Amino acid sequence: MGENPRWISLKIVEPPRVTHYPKLVISIPKSVVRLATRRNRLKRLVREAVRHGGYVEPSGKVYWFRVRGAVPERLSLNVVASQIKSLF
Repeated sequence: MGENPRWISLKIVEPPRVTHYPKLVISIPKSVVRLATRRNRLKRLVREAVRHGGYVEPSGKVYWFRVRGAVPERLSLNVVASQIKSLF
């Protein structure tokens, strides 16, 4: 068995010059995941996987996750965590 194709990407950017900004941005287009309930679940799983993995550093960067391509039908924290781990 080969690895699953990557369906999530990561871009680390400098924050804007304001005092309050998000440290984590998650973008899931409706064209990729049609149902809002699945998009919301995927956002929750991404936030939880990042929190458990400790990937976001308090260094003043903005982590922008973008979901692209075919998302697996059965989503779990382990599936999302393995995708995020492969990005770092």
